[in-house]
Amino acid sequence: MATILILGAGVMGSALAVPASDNGHTVTLAGTPLDTQVITRLKEKGGVHPKLDKPLADTVTILDDREVTPEHAAAADFVIIGVSSPGIDWAVRRLNDLLRMRKPVAFVTKGLDRQGDRIVTYAETLPGLVPNIASFIGIGGPCIAKELSNRFPTLSIYASSDRVAAETAAGLMRTPYYRLAIAEDATGVEACAALKNFFAIGVSAMQTRYPDRTRADGQSKNPTAGAFNQAAQEMAALCEYIGGVRATAFDLAGLGDLHVTVGGGRNSRLGHGLGGNRTVPDVMSGELAGETVEGIDTARIVDALLRQVDDAATRFPLATAITRAVTGNGTLDFDFDRLFGW
Repeated sequence: MATILILGAGVMGSALAVPASDNGHTVTLAGTPLDTQVITRLKEKGGVHPKLDKPLADTVTILDDREVTPEHAAAADFVIIGVSSPGIDWAVRRLNDLLRMRKPVAFVTKGLDRQGDRIVTYAETLPGLVPNIASFIGIGGPCIAKELSNRFPTLSIYASSDRVAAETAAGLMRTPYYRLAIAEDATGVEACAALKNFFAIGVSAMQTRYPDRTRADGQSKNPTAGAFNQAAQEMAALCEYIGGVRATAFDLAGLGDLHVTVGGGRNSRLGHGLGGNRTVPDVMSGELAGETVEGIDTARIVDALLRQVDDAATRFPLATAITRAVTGNGTLDFDFDRLFGW
């Protein structure tokens, strides 16, 4: 059995404690400074995470951020970072505080980064910021935290340029319901993990832009399917441009995760608002007030990336429409006449 330290008690960090504890590992789940209320609730007898259905196993040790010490990190066989992209600066500082020896570290964080004039992924930048990351492991693929915690069949991917590290981590976490693939294209997996949030905004907008009142969900299907295909093609090209493998976009980290994200979540809800001809500031000050929509931060970096691409508006019409809506605080100006020929 192994010892696993999870930093971040959000829904995904907490959900990952389920397969880890089911496999009999020693699991410590530590909150961030923003998780105080969640940690208090989890420490209660029978405490349930406010966004999950069931309590974690009694064998999971729950700690407040202030209770975590370098000794906890030293005892861990590997560390999982379960924070969203706004929390990555905290994660870097905390890892540098805790890691006194080199350890493999897995990240569920989804976001793009900058390295000089280049747009890159956390797989390129974080190891340089935390010297004691022995191996960077990116966790990607379609995974709704509540469904994982309910032990529904979930297929995800662990990626690292150090294949042995990815296989070891996946071997510790794999269960009959948490089915894990291995990849060496950490850059591609990380790129797609960020880009799918971004493209889900545009795809989801088609669900409300072309309503079908005869359907129970009120959504037409053809426009969404068309935009989904366009998103997949553009995601593959951008993934390759960033340095990943194009095929990664057509696997779990790309198509699979895009499908799940369009099906629900904050990026999808923003898209629904834009599909109703509303602006990003309008939606973010309304039903999404106080929420983190990771696709917005990604849009700003994609905007910088598109400026480096010749004829980006023609080659990436959906990405261009999304970035213009975000950076210009306007509506989503996307029309299907930009696709294919007449």
